[in-house]
Amino acid sequence: MLNNTENYKTINCKNLEEINNLLKKYVRVKTYLSMEPIFGEILEATDNTITIVPEYIGSFENVNHDKLITYLLPKNSLIEIKEMP
Repeated sequence: MLNNTENYKTINCKNLEEINNLLKKYVRVKTYLSMEPIFGEILEATDNTITIVPEYIGSFENVNHDKLITYLLPKNSLIEIKEMP
């Protein structure tokens, strides 16, 4: 069986700088708050939380931010964040 995890970049969920490098990129997030991973783009990261848009936006320039569905996740609930190829 092949190991497909080579295509992913796993980051330290507690390191804000590493999370900021993934802003507006498509990721898979594992969290203690969900049985299933969340796929989407990281819209924003702070010292305590990250905001995920559960869809692929591609360009945030022409998006109505008031109508976006987002997940606000506490950083202490994060297990793993992987950038998707």
